[in-house]
Amino acid sequence: MQCPYCSNNKTKVIDSRETDKKVRRRRECSSCEKRFTTYETVERFDVKVKKRDGETQDFNKEKIREGIAKAVKKTSVSDQVEEIVEEVKTSILGKDEVKAEEIGEAVKNSLKKRDEVAYMRFASVYDSFEDAESFKQEAESLRDSK
Repeated sequence: MQCPYCSNNKTKVIDSRETDKKVRRRRECSSCEKRFTTYETVERFDVKVKKRDGETQDFNKEKIREGIAKAVKKTSVSDQVEEIVEEVKTSILGKDEVKAEEIGEAVKNSLKKRDEVAYMRFASVYDSFEDAESFKQEAESLRDSK
């Protein structure tokens, strides 16, 4: 594990404990002697995604990352892409198969609480807005929910 302070690759584990589906490790750098915390989680790659057309595909984190990155471009949350991806992954953790709609809704919910512009960008593509009226209705719904 690389030290976040000095980039040294030699660190030692001082304390380790399990928390909600994670392992929390307290580490110390052997060079600068600063301490930091890391978390380990099990990453599942065998989740299947059932698409709207009935096709089933393997879960692809990159597809989600790309969609989120486009939606948050030049917004206040453009630096939170990885955090949102992890939040979505956590929402489907432990499932063997999820519907694409479930993933899309998780992304929308995550964006909705962070940035309205990013939410509207993602929703307009995800929900296939066909005209300005669809966009207006979603914006009004967003405003009313606040």
